[in-house]
Amino acid sequence: MRPCQCKLRSTRFGSRGLDTTITHSDSPSSAAWTALHPRSPGVEAQVWVEARHFFSRSDAQQHCWLWLLGRDRRVHTLRLEAARFGEERLSARLRVRLARAEDEPSPLAGGSVAVLRDAPVVPVPRWAVSWGHPLQHAIRAFAGRLDQEVLDLLGWLEAPGPFFGSVGNYNRLVTLPEPVRTHRLQALRRFPALVPRLLLDMGGYPDMFGRDSGRSAWLPPSTHEVLDAIDRGRDLTGALAAHYGIRRALVRSPLLARPWCAGYVPREVLSLLDALPPEARPQSPAEVEPRLDALRALRLDLGDGGATAHAARLFAGGWNAVWQSLEARVPGRLEPALRDTVDFLRAALAEGLLPPALAELDETDLGAAWLARRGPLSLLDASLRWHAQPQVASPARIGDGLPDALTPLMGTLEAPQAGTARELATREALMVEGLAMQHCVGSYWRTCVLYGDRIFHLDGEEGERATAMYSPEVHEGDIRYELRQLRGPRNAEVSAAIARLAARVMGEINREERFEQRLDVREESFGHQDRHAARSDAQVARPVRTLDPRSRQELRLVLGWCQRHASLVARPATLYEGTIAGFRHAEGPRLIDRLGAGDSIELVREPHNPYDPHAVRVDWNGRKLGYVPRAENAPVAQRLDAGEALAARIVRVQRGGDAWEVVLIGIVSAEAPEQAHRPV
Repeated sequence: MRPCQCKLRSTRFGSRGLDTTITHSDSPSSAAWTALHPRSPGVEAQVWVEARHFFSRSDAQQHCWLWLLGRDRRVHTLRLEAARFGEERLSARLRVRLARAEDEPSPLAGGSVAVLRDAPVVPVPRWAVSWGHPLQHAIRAFAGRLDQEVLDLLGWLEAPGPFFGSVGNYNRLVTLPEPVRTHRLQALRRFPALVPRLLLDMGGYPDMFGRDSGRSAWLPPSTHEVLDAIDRGRDLTGALAAHYGIRRALVRSPLLARPWCAGYVPREVLSLLDALPPEARPQSPAEVEPRLDALRALRLDLGDGGATAHAARLFAGGWNAVWQSLEARVPGRLEPALRDTVDFLRAALAEGLLPPALAELDETDLGAAWLARRGPLSLLDASLRWHAQPQVASPARIGDGLPDALTPLMGTLEAPQAGTARELATREALMVEGLAMQHCVGSYWRTCVLYGDRIFHLDGEEGERATAMYSPEVHEGDIRYELRQLRGPRNAEVSAAIARLAARVMGEINREERFEQRLDVREESFGHQDRHAARSDAQVARPVRTLDPRSRQELRLVLGWCQRHASLVARPATLYEGTIAGFRHAEGPRLIDRLGAGDSIELVREPHNPYDPHAVRVDWNGRKLGYVPRAENAPVAQRLDAGEALAARIVRVQRGGDAWEVVLIGIVSAEAPEQAHRPV
């Protein structure tokens, strides 16, 4: 079959039009690549795309995008100034550079150019472009020149939810020599829950501006052992089992034979599933992934083998059976109900029933002990009973140095045929809301002051009431507020009408005309952080509830268990507690919504890091957050190099704070002399 040349041009793309040069046949395939592509041109295909097909934002209109397919089969995506759209001179220069097999054609003279490794390998217009539009013709022709086997595999991996189809991932696979390419594609298909995080970048979304740094190229030695097993066609099951510290049977199980919505399985979840008896283990990702947020809300300690074994005992009766019993208690809202158990545990500690030997017990310790002694259903029921108790105002307010009023974002919103939203910008209003609605919003004043959160009381047209909490996030230079919580009286679920009202309030808060107000609130919270961030939550006055008699009796049993197992409550030695260096330059800002206190993090040694031989990278679920600060990383690095097991967790996440201090982590020795760990 003789290849042909086609060029598409349309005046609908401006004065320069749309230019795409494609070599194609009726049935392109990777096997026929050499036969169909002449060797002389540096560029096999190209697609120009204007900003209007991707974005409606005015600031994006100053850019355009160019996709290039080189003779070496690599795809290059460039973001350029809009004025350079369709520039033939630029295309010619790029052809020359690609013909020389240069991986990165940037930087280029004559304007700002960004090479986008995390852009989609094929442009996907956001705005409606009809099937017969010249841009669609160009995209289809461009895609037809790519390696279809690699495209199909990346699409299969990302079908449940994650983004794998990036330029970087495509190039990483398509340029591999045989038989390595075949072996890696087979490994990705056979173990889609374990292998992708070792071979591919796992961006949360396409990056069209070049703002994200991507994942670090440094890999621990155990990863290289897995890659060697893949590339040489050796015992991959055994290599994966050793790398993740799980049994071979779990590696081969149906649970890990399908892509997961997140694109991976968190290590601590793998450890927990491996510790379960085979008959109690779930069989599909659909039985696990929807429950991961609820699992994290249980605040289980999965930092070492002993703690994980204790946690596995909670599910000895069957993974699904335990979750179904919990879900039946609070249909549709299990995760927030489990997170609310923290408030109950703090109230239990405040009752003053602790014996002297347990004076240092905190809510995390008590929750872990309650789960071990009484089980998750008992803890949930006790929390639900406590939340159902009437609140009473504390008799005296403890001075916390915080202001009693804040700059409002919006005030009151009257929404015809929807309802009314009233902002609670004073301490007193928030206390009254907590008492009236019988939930814990009265204790949120500190977060409003220090982090810029704002609370609204919603009144629906049908008399329904709810409380909505909105939190600030910085997104592409703008400050946007997101709805974080929406609860009715006694934490009840809300109707669709109230949910629409809450969404309307968020839209009003984020209107462009309110940018200055959002900025004022952010600056105000920064000022309060500087003066008051070091103060303890215990200083803030809260509406209070008392424990019911049944909960008091269960609390006594749990505390008695703690005294009998005092060694399990002992805290291991802390090696580091503080901020993450380079957080805002890694993937931290784009992951901040998903991070939570208590989440496990991974410590990855980078002994060959050219900037610091003691470098210790901090990863969350395979995504780089930054590093342990250089001034304090030597003890951690030395222990890791010696093979010592360390446990690391996120201690605190404070949204809206300084970019360097938004996340605090803690690193402890998992091999303390007494082998101490939390009682779960």
